[in-house]
Amino acid sequence: MRRNGSVEWTHVRHEETAAFAAAGEASLTGELAVAAGSCGPGNLHLINGLYEAQRSRVPVLAIAPHIPSDEIGGQYFQETHPQDAFRECSEYCELASTAEQVPRLLHTAMRTAVERCGVSVLVVPGDMLLAALTDPGPYTHPVRRTRSRVTPDREALAVAADVLNGAERATILGGAGCEGCHDEVMALAGTLRSPVVHSLRGKEHLEYDNPFDVGLTGLIGYSSGYRAMEHCDAL
Repeated sequence: MRRNGSVEWTHVRHEETAAFAAAGEASLTGELAVAAGSCGPGNLHLINGLYEAQRSRVPVLAIAPHIPSDEIGGQYFQETHPQDAFRECSEYCELASTAEQVPRLLHTAMRTAVERCGVSVLVVPGDMLLAALTDPGPYTHPVRRTRSRVTPDREALAVAADVLNGAERATILGGAGCEGCHDEVMALAGTLRSPVVHSLRGKEHLEYDNPFDVGLTGLIGYSSGYRAMEHCDAL
């Protein structure tokens, strides 16, 4: 990395802090953030931060070094199996078997993380981190997220409009899907004269400058949000 000059390494004292820092950076920027740990118990410390990133749906890549490849399965000192440990909190989790595989698997891991807004884990045996790779192949170009907008069809919108027009007490429940649509939600709430309940992940997108907000719902929500949903005839 020192020779390359284009990668910045931010050192932290513990892998758990590194994973939370990566999740925080990805949350703020929307771009891919990366965390790495040592083998064995080192990379296992990443797991709390990776669960945070996966549940928050932000793109994070974890590079989880493994023990030397010829020692895997031989009860080596502090041996773990990261590809099994991280599978539940990731969109992509694979073990590189050869050094030549690493560029392709790394590219796939990055692409999966940014496209699915989740966690990718690449497990790399320690000896491969020291290997010299003469030809990285076609995997040297930047990985950028595609931008798509999904909208309901006209029939679905007409059905929704009929429901809202026929309602006497509508309540809006908004989540992270309302990102970038604060003004539209306020206009809808004003037209319907309805309270707005937000989910935990919708809080940052809907709570501010919102005269219709009645709070959060769910396990750590408020009674006001609960009652708004309980007493409406259209949600």
